[in-house]
Amino acid sequence: MLMRRAPMRRGALSGLAAGAEKQDQDREARLAERAQRQLESARATAGQCTVRATVVMGPATSGKPIVKENAVECEPYRRLVAQLPCMWCGISGYSQHAHLNLGKGLNLKTDDRTGFPLCCSRPGIEGCHVAYDQYHLFDEAPREVYREYGLEWGRITRHTILTNGQWPKNLPLWAD
Repeated sequence: MLMRRAPMRRGALSGLAAGAEKQDQDREARLAERAQRQLESARATAGQCTVRATVVMGPATSGKPIVKENAVECEPYRRLVAQLPCMWCGISGYSQHAHLNLGKGLNLKTDDRTGFPLCCSRPGIEGCHVAYDQYHLFDEAPREVYREYGLEWGRITRHTILTNGQWPKNLPLWAD
């Protein structure tokens, strides 16, 4: 057991407290700077909708690139989708824009206009978005079922946003 032989100097604790207070101030300043950078980044991309052409390599035997159809990427639309309640469980306030499980792969996403709201995971609860992406939202259903539900949910989501008059101005309408 360690014992202090000399009495502690007066004011020693106040020096420690001052150091901790300085660290707290530094941390708050760093967090404020980070939040500012994130807001600036969000504002820079907030009104942008872009069309991207994705080139993927074909089968190993052919070695020829395959150009996937042009997919629209639109941050304002994704934010509108995330404001809607979850398509599967109906919970509000936890939704994320979920991409259709069709024609996507590593770093490849489908057109944002085909997306729909599904809830995120929370402590102790697996979200519907994860369950949809991992193909265990429905008990032992084939992947075609997921695609059919996704297509229908995307149609409902587009209709809801269009009907509410919230469709982004610079986003081309989806042709069903």
